[in-house]
Amino acid sequence: MLVAQISDIHARPDLSSLQTLERAIGWLRTFRPDALVVTGDLVDDGWRRGYRLVAESLRSLDCPVHLLPGNGDDLQLMRSELAAVGTWINATGPMHFRTAVDGLTLFGVDVTVAGQSYGDVLPHLPWLMNALADVTTPSLLFMHQPPLRIGIEVLDRVGCRNGSALLSTLDAVNRPPLAILCGHVHRPAFGRLGSIPVQTCGSLCPPNPLLLEGRADLPVIDAPSFLVHEVSDGGLVSHVVSVLASDGSA
Repeated sequence: MLVAQISDIHARPDLSSLQTLERAIGWLRTFRPDALVVTGDLVDDGWRRGYRLVAESLRSLDCPVHLLPGNGDDLQLMRSELAAVGTWINATGPMHFRTAVDGLTLFGVDVTVAGQSYGDVLPHLPWLMNALADVTTPSLLFMHQPPLRIGIEVLDRVGCRNGSALLSTLDAVNRPPLAILCGHVHRPAFGRLGSIPVQTCGSLCPPNPLLLEGRADLPVIDAPSFLVHEVSDGGLVSHVVSVLASDGSA
């Protein structure tokens, strides 16, 4: 079972990240994953045409596509312009999703907070606990912001709050997810929430610099990237796939 994940397109009128998206989608059309999950921040500044262009790219894939909003998205525009691409469990309110694909369950939790840049998983834990209660297959949990400290202060200030409450919820279910898979950070990062792996997907816009512990703001040498997750025999292996940026750099 192969699940691709892209995140943080941040489409804007200069079209640069949309060109990178097209390269990623072209690769995925040939690779043919079983599903694609997009973990938020599709468009900058509520650019309606940007949502339409993203939808057009995603509709060219021959696999189910599932979408979460990020803290930079306009939820109303995203819901209306991508209605033909993704489906959510509610017609209004949080844009959670739950789907089963070939013996694997995918959960998406919308942790966005209206009018704020940070996320908060706490209001959604009752839904998540109920959704996980009857799961008998391996599962993956997708969110926009990661529910743990990344170590980059500017990102941690707008991360997902109440990660400890999420851990308590996941510890209480019979079959917790294989991993928590997020976006927001604009670079791959790997950690744990308790015993559960947490991974962040690279971005299709320029990656963020690695601003750790006061180190210098060095030029970014990372390429835009996304993830491919392979679930087999109840285990998970994730692969980073780099994409040429719009200027041709790797």
